[in-house]
Amino acid sequence: MEASSLLAPIAKRRVFDVNVYGGFLGAKHASRVMIPEKKGCILFTASVTSAMYGGAYAYTASKHAVVGLTKNLAVELGQYGLRVNCISPGALPTGLTTSAAMDPTQVQKWHAAMSNLKGPILNANDVAEAALYLASDDSKYVTGFDLLV
Repeated sequence: MEASSLLAPIAKRRVFDVNVYGGFLGAKHASRVMIPEKKGCILFTASVTSAMYGGAYAYTASKHAVVGLTKNLAVELGQYGLRVNCISPGALPTGLTTSAAMDPTQVQKWHAAMSNLKGPILNANDVAEAALYLASDDSKYVTGFDLLV
């Protein structure tokens, strides 16, 4: 058996540990502070792969789990006045995506080609604006929502 196939389950486990278990632990400890105040917002980052299919399956499954965690925590923590939402961005030109031999313009064109909305080009500021909206009082009645950008 090849060494790479022996390491594959470890790598898949690490993806879930970081994306799902890490998010769960962050929410657990944040909610401990927010519950006595009866207000707060927990904001997860998933991925557009949670609404599309065809990506690396461990990553895609972990991001589906983050969306599920968002919806369940929104129900559980809503009784304490806490809001729980999620942002699912598409491909952005970041250090990770551009290190895979794609320049930032290529990443943006690739995402634009598979996006339903034609015209605007997604950038990191768009995701930041979405996060500001979901964390602000403007979204005071928005919870359990997965915002695809």
